[in-house]
Amino acid sequence: MINRRFIFKAFFCGFILILFPTSVFSENLKEAIEQAVTTNPTVLEQLNQKLSRDYDIKQARAGYLPSVDLNASYGSETSDNNATRLTKFGHSRSMNRQEAALVLRQMLFDGFETASETARHEFRSESAEFQLVNLSQQVTIDTVTAYINVLRAQKLVKYAEDSVKIHEKIYDQVQLRSSMGADNQGSLSQIEGRLNLAYSNLEAERNNLEDALTEYERVVGSLPKTALEEASFDLNFPKSYEETLEKALRNHPAIRAAQADIEAVKMQQKTSKSNYYPDLELELGSEWADNQNGVRGHDNGRYALLNLRYNLYQGGEHQARVVRDAYLIEEAVQRKDVTRRKVAKVVDIAWNAYQSSEKRAAFLQKYVDATIKTRDAYEQQFRIGERTLLDLLNTENEIFSAHSENIKNQYENILAKYRVIDSMGILLRELQLDVVSETAAVKPE
Repeated sequence: MINRRFIFKAFFCGFILILFPTSVFSENLKEAIEQAVTTNPTVLEQLNQKLSRDYDIKQARAGYLPSVDLNASYGSETSDNNATRLTKFGHSRSMNRQEAALVLRQMLFDGFETASETARHEFRSESAEFQLVNLSQQVTIDTVTAYINVLRAQKLVKYAEDSVKIHEKIYDQVQLRSSMGADNQGSLSQIEGRLNLAYSNLEAERNNLEDALTEYERVVGSLPKTALEEASFDLNFPKSYEETLEKALRNHPAIRAAQADIEAVKMQQKTSKSNYYPDLELELGSEWADNQNGVRGHDNGRYALLNLRYNLYQGGEHQARVVRDAYLIEEAVQRKDVTRRKVAKVVDIAWNAYQSSEKRAAFLQKYVDATIKTRDAYEQQFRIGERTLLDLLNTENEIFSAHSENIKNQYENILAKYRVIDSMGILLRELQLDVVSETAAVKPE
């Protein structure tokens, strides 16, 4: 059974190419990026992680504020103590006991634990934000790649269709000449073979277009609803490889996230060191009680206390935490170095691809111009019998190859420039696009 999805994409390819030859009512690159980023589940997952870490900060800051507790109880109590034995009730006495207490506690000093924990969660939130930017940029460059690949595939399909028309025209001419006895059956067989090759090339390019649309749908979330605007590059481009690398190592969100992770672990170590200090707390309370400990009547009181707690020995646990955190800091430092190397490698690859496409552009254009001139000359010579049909067909195939390579390189050059900006970690900023906002997250019930 024929796959309905296949039929829809095949129809869609033709619909885009036939009904929307220009950019009227077209979808542009920024719109595609916005849709891809704001609906990508990985990006939204990271957004929710960032928002949850923001609430970790609020939770840590609560340590600066006082806590107020209200305790109340009511029930039956049986007491047997010195007070009850002196009464006429004998050794024990049962009464309904009730009591309430309102207690306020305010941290005065906790060995800098609250300050360290607040700073740690702030750095964790900062790391999550840079990771969110990094993920958004990955989706952005994936969208740019998918978008450009669709445009390239569409243009190659159009050129393959033009090539088929040219071969069909030659075939009609040869068939006419053959029927008049001017060409033999061998010439007709040659053009039939080349015409079928042109048909095969067209089917291959249509299949490539379908693959490009499938990847576009995967990255963006849906097929383009209208024709895609032609891609161009108008962003600020670095002047040299050295400038590119320097900005990448300074601005890339992956590196900045790694640095925030280092600072977070350092704050974690400070939290661990807070156990070396005493805790000082102010406690204010008011108590109300009736019928306690076998004595009828109320027993009310108020108090103000300074509570000091200082752990002198915990079996080496506190020292072990501090040493553990030292290793975690070194681990985070090495992880940042690994990230820096990865970023530098991406810069190298992107810059080399850009340089290669720039150099190839001039050569390929000359190649196209030369093959067109050769084809034009061969056509004239073919009419007067100085060139064979095979010579003419060979030039047509060479023109097809030259145009195809030139078209591919043109789009590779545009994509390479976007990849250079992406390798610097500033693609979203240069496109003047924001990452997903808090409003994109689904708030918990």
